[in-house]
Amino acid sequence: MLSVCIPTYRYDVRPLIRELLRQSAKLEQIIEILVYDDASPDDGDWGREELRQLPGIRYVELEQNLGRAAIRNKMAQEASFSYLLLLDADGQVPPQFLSKYLLCLADIIVEKTSEDKALVLVGGRKYSNQPPKDENLHLHWRYGTKRESRHVDRRGKEEWLGFQTNNFLVSRKPLLEYPFPEGGSGYGHEDTLWGQQMEAVGVPIYHIDNPVIHLGLETNDVFLRKQREAISNLALLHQQSPHLRTRLIDLAKRFPVLKQIVTFFPEGWLVRRLTSSHRPSFYWLDVLKLKWWFART
Repeated sequence: MLSVCIPTYRYDVRPLIRELLRQSAKLEQIIEILVYDDASPDDGDWGREELRQLPGIRYVELEQNLGRAAIRNKMAQEASFSYLLLLDADGQVPPQFLSKYLLCLADIIVEKTSEDKALVLVGGRKYSNQPPKDENLHLHWRYGTKRESRHVDRRGKEEWLGFQTNNFLVSRKPLLEYPFPEGGSGYGHEDTLWGQQMEAVGVPIYHIDNPVIHLGLETNDVFLRKQREAISNLALLHQQSPHLRTRLIDLAKRFPVLKQIVTFFPEGWLVRRLTSSHRPSFYWLDVLKLKWWFART
């Protein structure tokens, strides 16, 4: 009934897989678990040997790196069932995670007509309540806590705004008809564009309280590099799909004078403001993102 799809790259996904196998063993419904390694290099122990022999999963090692969008599209094409649960590899799921998704899915299907089964069900994301001991991880942890961990009521009001692919269930058919956009370059915002495509064609989104804990915290340098890469990718996707909207795009269009204002803030100074404080103001990150955006557009 349900295909759980987990792409992974340079990450030991075994703890997540073991927990999902434990939960699925207690369910009456048929669950398949797909784990696709996106050509991780041989520079760490990613648990490959155990995953190759682990019963109950379909483990595939890709020879060439496909990227975030293409690997998810490939898994959707090769999954067996009509509903897909897509997860990031660096998540920790709660004890009743699978059963809660299946109960919510069953309730929604009962209310829908047999001809109208397309849907997206979002469980959410949160971070550990305790900051990491490594101060070099604090920026990512605080950003995730303040910006990405949104209560289910707030997510419900926002609907498709800020959609993320780390933890969601989707009907397979619309994902095959409208695959994740592969026209970007690198990290970021392919999920934003895909969500707006789903909204445009009328696929309903339901938000539930079933979050995963995001474990894959990144150092300050890596976090900021990926933030910059995401803005670069957003600019490229916006060129290809001018209808794409985010808060940053709307702000830049509404107040073009910001292009001149952000030039007064040197990038190095902004980075130091973000990385030298235990409680950084993400106002400076917004300024930094605008600076990157205007440099690309």
